[in-house]
Amino acid sequence: MKRIVTLLLACSVILSTTSTFAQLRQAQRRPGARQAEAAPLVKNKTMIELDDQFNTPDGMTVDAAGNIILAVPNAYARDGGAWLLKITPENKVEKYFRLRPHRQTSKACPLGIVFGDDGHLYICDGQTIGGDTTHKARIVRVVHENGQPVREQTLITGLVQANGIDFANGKIYFTETQFVEGNPEIPMESGVFCFDLKEFPPTTAERREPINVAPNGNDPHCIYKFKTHNKDWPIGANGIALSNDKKKVYVANFGDQEIIELTLDDSHAKVVTDRVCVKGGPIKSVDGMKMCPGGFIFFADFAGNAVLVANPENGKVVVLAKDRVGGTGANGELDRCSEVCVRGDKVYVSNIDLPYENKNDKPHSVTIIDLKPVLDKLVKALK
Repeated sequence: MKRIVTLLLACSVILSTTSTFAQLRQAQRRPGARQAEAAPLVKNKTMIELDDQFNTPDGMTVDAAGNIILAVPNAYARDGGAWLLKITPENKVEKYFRLRPHRQTSKACPLGIVFGDDGHLYICDGQTIGGDTTHKARIVRVVHENGQPVREQTLITGLVQANGIDFANGKIYFTETQFVEGNPEIPMESGVFCFDLKEFPPTTAERREPINVAPNGNDPHCIYKFKTHNKDWPIGANGIALSNDKKKVYVANFGDQEIIELTLDDSHAKVVTDRVCVKGGPIKSVDGMKMCPGGFIFFADFAGNAVLVANPENGKVVVLAKDRVGGTGANGELDRCSEVCVRGDKVYVSNIDLPYENKNDKPHSVTIIDLKPVLDKLVKALK
């Protein structure tokens, strides 16, 4: 399954210290004619092992200091709480903030997360991963003071499956993976929402009623809808990422194995054109994704248990790493991966390890992929 002015500047500083994305940027500008082979570029990977209680790692974002903040919905936790963890630049894991359980479902299920340029953290509390599909999902803000998390506020309610989230232009953009409760009929509709930060209460507010969205995507904040046709994977809008100039939104259609490019108007709140820019080939699904400064999209393929890189300008796709479904995730292997995060010349991949043709088992981990050894091949494949 995220950028803000503060975060973007921080990430850009970190990433620009290497030549990796400068080369990728050059490769993107060269026209190409052939789809990359599906064989993975990377076989040997390392990992960060998490404690047993953090058994379903998912959304990630980078703070201004270069720490990765990792959301762990803990779908199988008995106490219902969920943790945000911090992965330092030295890859040390620390507890960052504990989210309160939802009052009605008794669970917190953070998926996509992103820092706003106001320094606060915005979170999709998905709820469906905890077993509830009755419009209990929400958007939560974790208020920060002096760079530290201090309290949470519920901003938006009435969603079924809030999932991916990004930030730009003073607004949050997030996906709702399905509009209707329960098991939806195919084709299934889902979409993208946009809210201006000015619509939310001040961070100092003790208590204020959240914005409750109209159901079935009929809320005016829903700026784009589309349908998913895959009966085997009836999962719609998932990951989301904005272009580096913040004029385009890229949204994942998980089940139909495609990325849709949305061009925004001058208000940054309306879609003026749309097109499928990446589709099929080696893709089995499109889950959490990130835009790198070079203009390429790194994304997790949950169904294929792989990490892929796409060039939205020419539709080329590279399989960066891939492992068999049903493994344990030992030795850095991917294990039903769901989100990516680029830091420096490394890609961090959260292994949510959900039990779809799979078992949620040890080790619970974040895979680390080093881009440096495969840079030349990656550049050639993206031409």
